[in-house]
Amino acid sequence: MLFTHKTIEEINTLVSQRWHELGMALGRQTPANEALTLDERSPLALDVALLMKVANGELQRTDVQVRRVELALQRVMDVLVGNALQQKMTLPDDFWRTEIGVLISRARWWVSIDDLITITNAAALAFGESSQASRMRIARAIDSGLLDWVPDPSVANPQQNRRVLRSQVERLREQRSLPETE
Repeated sequence: MLFTHKTIEEINTLVSQRWHELGMALGRQTPANEALTLDERSPLALDVALLMKVANGELQRTDVQVRRVELALQRVMDVLVGNALQQKMTLPDDFWRTEIGVLISRARWWVSIDDLITITNAAALAFGESSQASRMRIARAIDSGLLDWVPDPSVANPQQNRRVLRSQVERLREQRSLPETE
């Protein structure tokens, strides 16, 4: 799947709709049919364009580029799922099947390729074993938003394609913040 300017327009539309909703809630109404004009030089459009270059295989991987893409990825995700309470939001599984979800997952893989591990590996890292109970604890940490996950595009089975960041698992292990078994 190649990403095009249409992806930037789709994200702009989503953000514009949310902008209208927030404006109405704040008493700053704008006509519902008035869309925000897409400025291709806006920070959001530039960030999405950079993510598209990664997803389309057009960008060489260097330390500087990885950092640029990581920051762009964070800013785009903050715009898409940020909220006034600054609470972490867990993305539904269906998100990863959308065009935007695929774009985000490809960019995350490009940035974190050396840091993504399977649930089995995460359980072994966190608990010293990969028992069913420890894998369930990792799954609960994902479901509760303690661990971010991204689908592995090379694995078709949605039950087996979740990958988590090794650094997050290590941090939670050190803080002893992983959910207990029930």
